Amino acid sequence: MKYSLLMIIFLMSSTAQASYCSGKNWQDAYQFYTHNIDLLNQHIDSYNVLLGKGEGQTFNNENEYESAKLVITELDQLSVDVENLASKFNKVKQLWQIISTHCLMDDELDYNHRAIENARGADIGRREVNDLLARIELLRQRFLTAIELANDNRHMLTW
Repeated sequence: MKYSLLMIIFLMSSTAQASYCSGKNWQDAYQFYTHNIDLLNQHIDSYNVLLGKGEGQTFNNENEYESAKLVITELDQLSVDVENLASKFNKVKQLWQIISTHCLMDDELDYNHRAIENARGADIGRREVNDLLARIELLRQRFLTAIELANDNRHMLTW
């Protein structure tokens, strides 16, 4: 977040650059975008690991039960991390829109169109974030349901 804020301030306040439609701004925006894509991929990998932890477990013994509670905690943290990534994709889109506008003003129509396409790519990244958030919540609910069933079974056995 610190990096993105600095980049936006730099892009908005820099008078030393001849044009916002420059190679430096393109490089900065692209690096910011690819960094966020890499983070998204890491979060997807984390989700897949957590998804694998639930396969085949019955949550009937104490270790599996405690493991499920731990997975829910990990899913909650993953959800927070992924939600933070959503705002970064919004900032990437804003950067490409700023670049696009300045390319248009500089009569650099090809660069303007490319910057618009890159802003659409940031939108796709944001949709991927939303999809991952939905999958995280669904998996979280599955674990909660399994824990509730295990609790119900425990209570029935103690009668």
